[in-house]
Amino acid sequence: MRRLHGIAVVLVLSLVWVAALAQAGSIEEKLTYQGNKARIAVGRIKSKASKCTYRMAESLGEMLSTALTNNDRFIVLASGEDLAEIAQEVQFGQSGMVEKGKAPQKGLMEGADVIITGAITMFEPNAKGIKFGLHGLSFKKNLLGGTRVKAKKAIIGLDLKLIDVRQRRIIYATKVEGKSTSWGVGGLGGGWGRSGTLVGDLGVYSKTPMEKAIRVLIDKVVNEIATKLPSEYYRYKGKGKYTKQYAQAETTQASAQTAARPAARPVATSKPAPAAEMKVRKRGFDFVPGQKTLWIDDLAGDEVGDFPFKNNLDTGTFEVVEIAGQKWIMATSPGRLLPKTGKLHLPERYTLQLELYLPKTSSSWPGVTLEILGRDGRRLARLEYFTYGANFWLKGKQLGRKDEKSFYTKGLHYLRMMVTKRAIKVYVDETRIANVPNPGDFKPASFAILVHGGCTDERPVYFSRFRIAEASK
Repeated sequence: MRRLHGIAVVLVLSLVWVAALAQAGSIEEKLTYQGNKARIAVGRIKSKASKCTYRMAESLGEMLSTALTNNDRFIVLASGEDLAEIAQEVQFGQSGMVEKGKAPQKGLMEGADVIITGAITMFEPNAKGIKFGLHGLSFKKNLLGGTRVKAKKAIIGLDLKLIDVRQRRIIYATKVEGKSTSWGVGGLGGGWGRSGTLVGDLGVYSKTPMEKAIRVLIDKVVNEIATKLPSEYYRYKGKGKYTKQYAQAETTQASAQTAARPAARPVATSKPAPAAEMKVRKRGFDFVPGQKTLWIDDLAGDEVGDFPFKNNLDTGTFEVVEIAGQKWIMATSPGRLLPKTGKLHLPERYTLQLELYLPKTSSSWPGVTLEILGRDGRRLARLEYFTYGANFWLKGKQLGRKDEKSFYTKGLHYLRMMVTKRAIKVYVDETRIANVPNPGDFKPASFAILVHGGCTDERPVYFSRFRIAEASK
């Protein structure tokens, strides 16, 4: 029995020694990079894992941006909301209200060559535990004088993409996983790994195996980008200078295309020249959320089980619930909520956004309608979301409809609108539903959220974060 105890002590101390060596080695192997740098930006990190909210995915993107910034190989440029705030500050600088010669100028911002995007496809904070054993022998009795060895696992997976901004080509894609096991051995202290708090909504996993798994994932992703990004993207030498290869690359490519083009042949006057191939150029998803929040219901002051108190009840049954760390309004019967937006003075440009959660893939789940009301309480417009499609109505006329399978997949969905004097653009997720020019006398005074389509306790509707914001474009 004493020999068995001795083996266990040696094994545990060996694990501690190996972990310490691994951490020390990683510090000693870090070298100062002296070569050219790549200009990159971290784009949107999506969530496709049921236990990971979209805000957790955003927090992971912020951590990745910080980690890449601390790597000497990269120049990391602002993107997303940061870029929108910078653009707003530049626009303010050009308004004439800033001291002459001190305002930021247009046309001076750097452009990224590569954008980093991804989707969290695996997020398991409490994976199945591991049985402790040696050479196939599991210790059923207590070890180390009555102390039992236990383990907890956490796993996170990310589908990573590197995209050439100019060509829109995916130049590299892979799947990266971060795993962590926390060994709790009585009398030997806590788990191993780097200390420090996590960013944003990921903070709930601080000092847990999931924190370690996240940090392992971040390190792996940075290493993947640094080693797999093609050498031609390391173009920036500093002080506004680029490598010759960068300048020559575009010139050489253009010259090659010109040289490869066959010489024009004379065309007989009796036959017309063939018509040139016409390509349709379309703009993709162009929704930009407003930068200045005018009103939002993020349920921050509501407790689970409460009625969402930033709303008035018209009909139906609603209460606040929590899913994966985020609060949602749950409807268990058809009904209507009236957000308490007060007397809003909407600017010339503004956006509306409502988040939905579909608990499972289904083409027959209850639907949600965002209603826009005038000063007399009459309905000016409505965006109807039903899991297999969406409609947009303006002043009693249907002006847009889309049927998309992606609308009824499990996970997060978004109802979005951009409103200006020139047009109203309407979206579900990243699909445009309507593009209405010259909306005329369109002056919303209040809003309503309508739940319909057989909503019950077994088939509830979840929505949250109805946001109204002033936009700059």
